[in-house]
Parts: sequence; structure tokens; C-alpha cells
Amino acid sequence: MGGIELFVLSLALGTDLFSVAIPIGMNRVRRMIILRAAIVFAVFHIIMILAGYHFGHWLGNVVENLGSHHSDCPTLVMENWASILGALVLTGLGIHMIKENLSGDSKEAGSSHPLKGLALLVLATSVSIDALAAGFSLGMMDVDLLKLSVILGVVIFCIAIAGLGLGRKAGRYLGEKSELVGGAVLIFLGLHILWHTLA
Repeated sequence: MGGIELFVLSLALGTDLFSVAIPIGMNRVRRMIILRAAIVFAVFHIIMILAGYHFGHWLGNVVENLGSHHSDCPTLVMENWASILGALVLTGLGIHMIKENLSGDSKEAGSSHPLKGLALLVLATSVSIDALAAGFSLGMMDVDLLKLSVILGVVIFCIAIAGLGLGRKAGRYLGEKSELVGGAVLIFLGLHILWHTLA
């Protein structure tokens, strides 16, 4: 795969992140937190796609040695599992954001965002797990892993910055209700993904 194909693939893998980053950014998180989160998102995407690639490459060799035909079944199972997990995480984060806003626990702007600690790691895993399925498919092809890692990392970093930054600006206009709006959007996204995956 060439650079253009890898760039398009990276954009496609970043669409979920962008749609999730906007409502999370409505918590009006600080710029340094956005920068740190963007780095984590990029690293997780790289780890996931490389893990998927090596697994797919290994499985491709096994299939070739056995003389069997390639099946898309493992990829489909992985993608469905990734979608369900991501949907549940998004819905849970949305409920948590709304609950904290209604209970008045988050008095300081940006204090209840999920961009720290274990919550950030879980979120980064859920939005990057699609890269695992993509990497699995790439394992059957001839791909420059260094080029893949650099392009994917840069694109995901920029998408995260753009999404969180856009949400942060929207949060300024919405004021104290921004966390409610962001939580509602996350719940809607989660339920929407879950519905289309299970339907």
C-alpha cells in the first residue's frame, strides 16, 4: 500500500475518534490535557494496528501452509466485538458525564472529563480497537510498517486535536450545560453503534 492509501485508511480509522472527541471536548478541558490525550490516542492506534497486522500476517502464513482459503470470518468477529465494546464504553461515559453534571460534582470546568487515568486508557482502547481489525486485514498484504505507523500516528493526533479543540470551543458557548450536551451525544453515539451492530 502506498502513502495515499495509508493516509485514507488513517482518516477512516479516525472518524470514530473525531465524533467522540467533540462531545468530550465540551467539558472545556485544558490545552495540555488535549495534547496529552491526542498523543495517547495516536499511540494506542499504532499499537492496535501493528498488533492486528502481526496477528493477521501470522494467520496468513498458517492458512497458506495449510493450503486453505482465506476467510473474512475472524475479521468480522473482531469488528463486531470492537463495535460492541466501543458502544458500551461511549454510553457509559455519557451517563457518567450527565450524572456528574446533575449531581453538581463537577464544579470546576473540565474537572470531570474522561481524559485522565484509567478512563483515558479505556477510552483510547475503545476508539482504537477498529485499528486492530484493520491491521488484521493489512497482515495479508505487503505494507511498510514504519510508514504506516508514522502516517497513522500523525493523522490520529491531528484528528484528536481538532475534535477536542472544536468541542472545547462549543463548550464555551454552551456554558454549564455543555457537559449535559456532550454526555447526551455520547449516549446517542453509543446506542446508535450498538443498534447497527446487533441489528
